[in-house]
Amino acid sequence: MDFDELDELDNVEELKASAEDAKETGDCEEAPLRQPPPWKKVSVPEIPYMKMTEVASRNLPGDYYGIKFPHSTEQILDFGPQWLTEAFHTSGVLPKDNAVTKIVSAREFVGGGAGLKCVMTVEYKMDKPYLHKELFVKLPHKPGGNDRYFVSCMWNHDRPETIFNIWLEKKIPYRVPKCYFADICAETTNCILITENIPWGQKGKTDFKPGDIEPAYDKYMDWELPDGGPMYYHACCKALGKIAAYHKAGKLHPQTNEMFPMPDEILEIPTGLPGLPADQVKTQSFKMDQFIKFVSETARAVFPAEITDKDWLQQWKNQALHFMDYSAEVHCFMMGAGTGEPNDYVGLTHNNLQIDNAFFWRNDDNKLEVGMLDWGVLGCAPLITAVQGCISGATEEVLLAHRDEFLETMLGSYELYGGGKLDAERFQQMSDLGMMQWACSVIANVSQVLKHTKAKEWAEIKEWSDERLLSRFQTRAHTTQFKISLLLWRKWDLYNKFLQWLEQEDLPMKKKP
Repeated sequence: MDFDELDELDNVEELKASAEDAKETGDCEEAPLRQPPPWKKVSVPEIPYMKMTEVASRNLPGDYYGIKFPHSTEQILDFGPQWLTEAFHTSGVLPKDNAVTKIVSAREFVGGGAGLKCVMTVEYKMDKPYLHKELFVKLPHKPGGNDRYFVSCMWNHDRPETIFNIWLEKKIPYRVPKCYFADICAETTNCILITENIPWGQKGKTDFKPGDIEPAYDKYMDWELPDGGPMYYHACCKALGKIAAYHKAGKLHPQTNEMFPMPDEILEIPTGLPGLPADQVKTQSFKMDQFIKFVSETARAVFPAEITDKDWLQQWKNQALHFMDYSAEVHCFMMGAGTGEPNDYVGLTHNNLQIDNAFFWRNDDNKLEVGMLDWGVLGCAPLITAVQGCISGATEEVLLAHRDEFLETMLGSYELYGGGKLDAERFQQMSDLGMMQWACSVIANVSQVLKHTKAKEWAEIKEWSDERLLSRFQTRAHTTQFKISLLLWRKWDLYNKFLQWLEQEDLPMKKKP
């Protein structure tokens, strides 16, 4: 593969790139330097589901900047420009002699599943080239319901993104939206993030001048990408490798490893571990039966015939249950167990860099550049999980043709920027096993699909292009994952690769119940 585009930057080029980033984000010499507060670790209490609405209804000071903050669009308007002024003074992005004088508009919209979004237009006492008048605001889901509890409590997506935007925004070697204010409160789980709003290109546009931001591309709609995806996933994988390498080389914040601790090394894959307990086998089997019914009956018309055959799906179920017996061993393998330096395979990088969490533009040489959004699952994890979190959004056609190239791009970038050389064959095995993990995890999402698109509607949906499938994010995202994961399982013969891996690692072919 050609890695010319990965040529290492010398100091002059790094300074030039920094200047370009500053120009693109509206920063300049006149802009005040935002000074984050001192880093501190915050203990997060456990909040019962039934208490969620009660605790989240309160407005308490944030854990890091120590001021109260709004956590809904209505509250932003109630707090008004006075609060925005206080917040921007506190974070340091706005000089003390300037102020936000007016909130012209605040338009809430739905996008993704991590929280509510709002685009806000403001006016300042004094306009400056480094101040954006159009701002993006990310807010938590409303207090009631599963979405809020899972995102804010069970998955803890809000705090990593808050930490990133306060302390790491300027340290990442790629463009990210300029942060104006971010904070979170452990007691209430409420949070807020205010950044520049990306000047997205017009939907459908394919002709871009250098520096033009391309349209906002949505997840699992890669037919909107000018080339169908390969160029975009290469750019993302290159970025993932460079960020992870910067972490390894100590080029990020000096307290990064306190913010996002590295896990303990796993030196070897353990032997003699039991398989899934009987109750878990029963639970997983039930989920798989529901999944098989959905694919082979409820929504059969929209899936390829090769993955709707009930006999094959039953065979897949048996294979998947067998694979699940080795979840711990697979995890250890992903963590680099059995290599000389296991933690070479583990590091900090963006773990959800799908197309809808990125923005793209062309540089002066017409090469594609990538910027990154949504750092809610930032953390130290096996590097392969970051790649999987990115490329799992690609179509099966693109993955079948380019998956190995994507892995090579990530590894080449990781090595080039100081992360070390990793075993490419092992990384490919990790990806194969990761694809199997993905297929086994998506079975839990059938109920989420049926929540948004009822079985009665599925009886009428005959084409993938049906708006009831495509226009509903949860429906489109999950059903696409069902389709791609099953197709790859079959076309890549993943189960036989798993059996070969068991033999390679000297693991038993079956476990006792």
